[in-house]
Parts: sequence; structure tokens; C-alpha cells
Amino acid sequence: MTRVLWAAVAAAGLGLAAGCGGGNSGATATEGPKAGLEELGHALKSLAEEGRRPPARLAEFETIEPMVPVCGPQIRNGEVVYFWGAPYAAGSEKVVAHEKKAPTDGGLVLLQDGKVKTMTAAEFQAAPKAGK
Repeated sequence: MTRVLWAAVAAAGLGLAAGCGGGNSGATATEGPKAGLEELGHALKSLAEEGRRPPARLAEFETIEPMVPVCGPQIRNGEVVYFWGAPYAAGSEKVVAHEKKAPTDGGLVLLQDGKVKTMTAAEFQAAPKAGK
């Protein structure tokens, strides 16, 4: 009887753990690129206010990744493209990050001033890019 009880408890625990892990990654997917881009904008603004440089390459991104739990995985899997080293700049409308599809199909972009907006592919191609 004790073995059966422990087996049931262990199975329930594993089921809960699997559910927690799946829910966490699912939250990132359901929040989508807009939430990720907004989060990245806030992180870049915070870095600027603290006098810190934004990450210039993926290896440096790890230092700010806790600030961007939604956008971090999106950058790593290519769903969001960030122009490495591009900082926050109040009043600037240069593109610092965008959905992967923006250059060809249009999509969401993050501007240097922290605003997220939708651009057509033609608007994206014509828009100034930060760090380029």
C-alpha cells in the first residue's frame, strides 16, 4: 500500500512539475512579440537611466536577460531581432528591434524611444535603423 501511495504522489508531483514548465514557456508564446518588444524597450530605458551600455552581442545579453523574461527567448529563437548595442534614445524613431518577418512582410518594431509600432515592409525598409 505504501509503495502505491508513494508512486501516486511521485506521479502527481511529476505531472505538476511538467505542467509548470509547459505553462511558463507557453506564457512567452502567448504574450507574443509585442509584449517582448515593449519589455525590451523598458529594459533599454532602464539601462540608459543607470548609465549602463546595452548588450553589444549575445554573450553580453545574458547580463540583462533577467530583465527581459519574455523577450529573451524571443531573441534567442529568432522571433525578435535586436540590433546589438542599440541604446534607448528619447525622441529617436530609429528601429532598434523588430519581429523577424518585418523586413519582408511588415510587422512590429521597437523604436529607440521605446515605442512599439507596426510598419509595412516598405516602411521598415525606409526606416532608419539604430546601430547600422
